[in-house]
Amino acid sequence: MHLSQMLLYMFVIYARLESIPQDNLKFNLIFNATEINPFSVKMNHVLLILVAIFGLSELSYAESVMKYGAVGDGIADDTYAFQKAWENACKGSSKMASVNVPAGKVFLLNSLHFTGPCIPKPLLFTMDGEMIAQSDPNKWGKSENGVIPWLIFDQVDGLAIVGRGLLNGQGKAWWDIHCRDHPGPDCISLAPTMMTFSNCGNVTLKSLRFRNSAQTHVLVMGSHNVYIDDIKITAPEASPNTDGIHITSSTAVSITHSDIATGDDCVSIGDQVNNVNVSFLNCGPGHGVSIGSLGRGGTEVAVENIRVWHVNFTGTTNGARIKTWPGGTGYARGIEFFDIRFSSVQNPIIIDQFYGCAPKCPQTRKAVHIEKVRYMKMRGTSATKVAMKLECSGESVPCSDIFMRDIDLSPANGIDSVSSLCSFVQGSAQGIIRPSSCL
Repeated sequence: MHLSQMLLYMFVIYARLESIPQDNLKFNLIFNATEINPFSVKMNHVLLILVAIFGLSELSYAESVMKYGAVGDGIADDTYAFQKAWENACKGSSKMASVNVPAGKVFLLNSLHFTGPCIPKPLLFTMDGEMIAQSDPNKWGKSENGVIPWLIFDQVDGLAIVGRGLLNGQGKAWWDIHCRDHPGPDCISLAPTMMTFSNCGNVTLKSLRFRNSAQTHVLVMGSHNVYIDDIKITAPEASPNTDGIHITSSTAVSITHSDIATGDDCVSIGDQVNNVNVSFLNCGPGHGVSIGSLGRGGTEVAVENIRVWHVNFTGTTNGARIKTWPGGTGYARGIEFFDIRFSSVQNPIIIDQFYGCAPKCPQTRKAVHIEKVRYMKMRGTSATKVAMKLECSGESVPCSDIFMRDIDLSPANGIDSVSSLCSFVQGSAQGIIRPSSCL
């Protein structure tokens, strides 16, 4: 398939999508949320349809990293070849706006910066081979703004990363010197992040596999219109800070039809985030889906319009979780957990506004205001006696407008009964609530 033919197909498909009523393309969240850019939604659909029609092999026609000297034996350093392939594609110098990592090869890579802005939109990056990170911590550079990047996409607008490839962070050497489990003068608390999107827009990440990142697997920061679909992330349950996907200072992010099993949060949502959709997710082991932690060090928080729905939690330490530090300010609001299943989860439903300091928290009247939170159609088993724990800041800033409907939680094996606990919570409940609501 030649480029001209492909562009024609894209134009035809885009034109058809253009005729679809806008209401069918909106990314509507609860509480009158704003929507994702319709153009971004359409381009994501275009990409998926093209992949279905032509296959990834056709879409990855040009600019293979092998053309730039990559060896792909897992021993030679292929960093330079990847960098040159990206630069040519980004500048629009290649026949097709794409970079291809072929299947059947293993590429050893050090830290890579894929920097924009780029001329082609969208720019396609197909990853079908295996990419492994440098495993020796001593061969890595210093952090950049609190992040040690392995693969970082910076200031790229219109990016599609697709394929059935594997990214292996080889993180064990980092875990073995992490301060959490190995305190001492030479321990580390910051390790490489596997894939970072920094100040990017209109991004699609689809069908890749991520394994054993030294720290967070996918980081979305300062970005907008990010669509993540059909990815699989795995790391040992004991691995420190290996979040699946962390989102911070970003808007309009969708994570769907994915499996995440790590040593930390499956999905974590940080400060200055709005319009996030997490759906059809299998989570476990790990720490659940967490809004937070928020407000550390007295920072101001603005988090709203978060929807978590059709999620299975299996053997996680938490399920639907909101966590804030005392002394923060601002708000976390417009949050919905819907159609959630728990299997032997330690804290199925939890709000913790004393994160990181209990039981000796500083005396303060400042707190992040948690409001307009809905828990609906949730069922399963709790591995602790307190299945619903809503611990809010206090009389000065209580949690408000908390709503529950159709909650059915029963004790897991080894637990004789379950209960609920609320402090400084204002709200209401409807339908069957088990254990009985404390709202």
